[in-house]
Amino acid sequence: MFGIGEKKETFSVEGMTCHHCEMTVERFAMQVPGVKKAKADRKTKTLEIVYSGSVDRDLLRLKIQEAGYTLIV
Repeated sequence: MFGIGEKKETFSVEGMTCHHCEMTVERFAMQVPGVKKAKADRKTKTLEIVYSGSVDRDLLRLKIQEAGYTLIV
């Protein structure tokens, strides 16, 4: 469940091929202010985040790019 004021959003991510990739994407997503939880799935090529307030999608995209993957916003 979500906490009060929390929202969930799912993004497409290109380039994940293994469990290590998922963990890396999650770790970098958690560096974005407001992100409370991150769950990457290489099979569905998605990143699901739970956040409070708002999340800077440009910063999220840049963080995932910094990790070596492509976030489709």
